[in-house]
Amino acid sequence: MGETKIYRWFRDGIVMAIAGVAICFSPNRVLAAEKIIFTYGATTQSISLTELQTFVETGETASSVESLLSHSQQHPFVMRWILQQEFPAETVMISDLLNTIPGEYVLSQTGRVVGSESERANVQALRGALIASTSDNNLVSLIELLENYPTKQVYIDGKILSKLRVGLSQLVEETNQYIKPPANFPSN
Repeated sequence: MGETKIYRWFRDGIVMAIAGVAICFSPNRVLAAEKIIFTYGATTQSISLTELQTFVETGETASSVESLLSHSQQHPFVMRWILQQEFPAETVMISDLLNTIPGEYVLSQTGRVVGSESERANVQALRGALIASTSDNNLVSLIELLENYPTKQVYIDGKILSKLRVGLSQLVEETNQYIKPPANFPSN
């Protein structure tokens, strides 16, 4: 009986915290990503979030996106796939996992690919962006993560991202063998 009250208190606390994070990182907030700065080796290309969103949604490429694709030698289809690929992620479970030592490690490693210029507070920013991204539909994509990142500029290391593309796909496939989503979990 005591466990039930503690469980409810804990669950309600998590839900309140997630709601607070979602409100704090909502797109209407002043501190939200506006510019994405891709680095690819020695090449740096700045793209507005709006241009990137248009590219992901429609395939239409602004000159900055064209330049990025040309310098990184990436096919537009592949880049769009990377940015819009959605992964299932239940909000409370993500919050719980990201607040563990292994979760912090994953966030710190992810911060090598996606983060702020100063690299300070990347773990907290990524955690908040991931939780905000999953809070509406229990799915997360790179473009949604960028939309919810709590700094005006987000840096992406395109070289590392390209190398991780294959590894990430394999990780998701292997993870799906061991983790069964709940019966009410939305499917693609």
